[in-house]
Amino acid sequence: WSPSSSSTSSSSSSSPLSYMTCRIKVNIPPWQLANIPVAVHTHLHTLLFRYSDGLDAVIINIADVAIEKHKPPHVATFAPTVHVYAQAKLLLFQPNRGQVLHGVVTKVGHDYCAIKTLGVFNATVSRKDVDTSKFSEQNQLVPGTEVRFAVKDVNHEGGFFSLTGALNQENTGPVV
Repeated sequence: WSPSSSSTSSSSSSSPLSYMTCRIKVNIPPWQLANIPVAVHTHLHTLLFRYSDGLDAVIINIADVAIEKHKPPHVATFAPTVHVYAQAKLLLFQPNRGQVLHGVVTKVGHDYCAIKTLGVFNATVSRKDVDTSKFSEQNQLVPGTEVRFAVKDVNHEGGFFSLTGALNQENTGPVV
């Protein structure tokens, strides 16, 4: 991954979403050389909703893919693949520690609650990180409750991604 000069962020610095235009090297095996555009798109779609160490984010959309035609494909020295470069605009999910996100409680256990943010990404909040005084009979901490939570940690391993959150900080709690 290499960001191009036209990289941009979302309009709000407090948003976990941002756009970035990147130059991407794609390795294409011989059996896919008949249709390079399809091979590039196929490879790029395998990157969706997986954590990328190179971008320090999760790619949630890929648009405006353009294969660089000014450079001929380069045959790899030690592998039977051809290197092709493409430009693409990526929508990234890149939350930071301390950032407050919106989510929906999906499960409440005896020592934690699970939250889904953007309808896709999982966050876990330990019972010790819940300020119960923020919840009332009308706004209980139950599945389906909309909450604002603070990101305590961003966890990623092997392309998988999750968040650890807190409901005991300023601007967190039920959405009323």
